Amino acid sequence: MPHHARAVHRARDRIRLLFVNTQERAALTAIGLTGYPQWIAAATGLDPAQIVTVDVADGQPLPDTIEADAVIGGGSGHSAYEKLPWITRTKEFFRAAARAGVPELHICWSHQARAESVGGRAAIGGHGRRFGVDTVRLTPAGRRDPLFTGLPDEFDLFTSHVDVVEELPARAAEGAVVELAYSRVYRNEALAIGPTVRTIQAHPEITASIISALARSRRGALVREGWIGPDDADLEAFTATLYAREAQIVATSRRLVANWLRYHVRPGVRPDTASTGTPSTDAGVVASVDVGAQGGVPAAVGGVL
Repeated sequence: MPHHARAVHRARDRIRLLFVNTQERAALTAIGLTGYPQWIAAATGLDPAQIVTVDVADGQPLPDTIEADAVIGGGSGHSAYEKLPWITRTKEFFRAAARAGVPELHICWSHQARAESVGGRAAIGGHGRRFGVDTVRLTPAGRRDPLFTGLPDEFDLFTSHVDVVEELPARAAEGAVVELAYSRVYRNEALAIGPTVRTIQAHPEITASIISALARSRRGALVREGWIGPDDADLEAFTATLYAREAQIVATSRRLVANWLRYHVRPGVRPDTASTGTPSTDAGVVASVDVGAQGGVPAAVGGVL
């Protein structure tokens, strides 16, 4: 193994992540899915022991300090604009992470919540649900951002959402707010918020089997909306297309997450492109960063992703 490859591997072995789980675990179990933390471990390629999970939607309090190299926020069956105490606290926690210079990656619900946390607005998308596979197109800023190093200008990802980010400020306390990617239906599919925050609407952490389980659980809505036909054969044909495209989509997703770990969390080696901002240069554990007292009890179990 080349020396460079060994160095990258050793750096990954030392990474510690904090995963803010905004999806109730019971909702996933009810449709036969494993826990969200396992998906994050698979997407990052890290040992589960390197990831500390806070089940904020299930009532677990957020920590008063961040003792990790970076923070990941995930998807949820809730809406980012719901006026629930745990959602308000989660948004403030994310803002505090940015103030402390902790790198963040936000997916789907957390992408929308992070946009709202800096004065943007999430809402039900006017063009309806996106489900299954979506094509993401990079903006000029996206092509320059290390998050997308080695990826083409257009690529496919698995997706599942009804809400979207509709409005954004040009700047926030964290820094410039920049659109990195869009789809053929919606804008703001990926964002840079200042130097340390990256967000994406699609789901780089999920697989064809997860999307298939979601399709079966919400089959009635998908039929009404025209995503699949009413017959069992229609559902099977839809899921078959997911599996047929899975290898390429998962490879793309893993590259995206690996880029985040390498260039935003551990930016020891730069790509040959300029960033939209300067990633955090802290290569060690961020300890005792005051983010305020957290706690409280969540609302009743909501939907899934």
